[in-house]
Amino acid sequence: MASGRKRNFDIDFALEKATLVFWQKGFAGTSMTDLTQSMGINKPSLYSAFGNKEQLFVTATEHYLSRYASPHIEKLQDTEFSTKQRLLNYLLSVIEMQCDSSLPRGCFVSLCVAESASHEMPQSAMDAILTIQSSHQAFLTEFFNKEKAQGNLDQSLDVAANVNYIMTFIHGSAVLARSGQTLDELTQAAHIAVQVW
Repeated sequence: MASGRKRNFDIDFALEKATLVFWQKGFAGTSMTDLTQSMGINKPSLYSAFGNKEQLFVTATEHYLSRYASPHIEKLQDTEFSTKQRLLNYLLSVIEMQCDSSLPRGCFVSLCVAESASHEMPQSAMDAILTIQSSHQAFLTEFFNKEKAQGNLDQSLDVAANVNYIMTFIHGSAVLARSGQTLDELTQAAHIAVQVW
């Protein structure tokens, strides 16, 4: 993030607003006017604080990860619960966010992963999204391998296939949430999804 002269606005507030705009509209669909209006600042202030639109998107992606995505991971780490319950708690946490009426529906990462396939994103923006996607897959892989090693899952369980299963559910539920599926409907789907374990 760029630094320099004293700012006359709340940079954390501005970043949060920018994140929500990108979450709603994606990278290509977000204009500089969308950003400045939502952030309550002018273009020179945006450039001074965050750099260009591409740099702001990368910063917003990091903000989304720390504020909105990371808390879901904590559900998998709570060893007070069984493996199956932790997986359910994790999926429920994800869909609660996806359906939260105070946020854009769906998932920031799911939206932008799909958008990256159109090649409308600059490389650094694509890299930021794909890095989150890869780190998520790596964490789930580590989780399943650890649970197998501890005897909490069948030794024949295909870790890669199960990681893909979860990623498919998350991206699918994001699309459904964005198109109007309710939290109750997706909660039922999550309960069915964990029956495989």
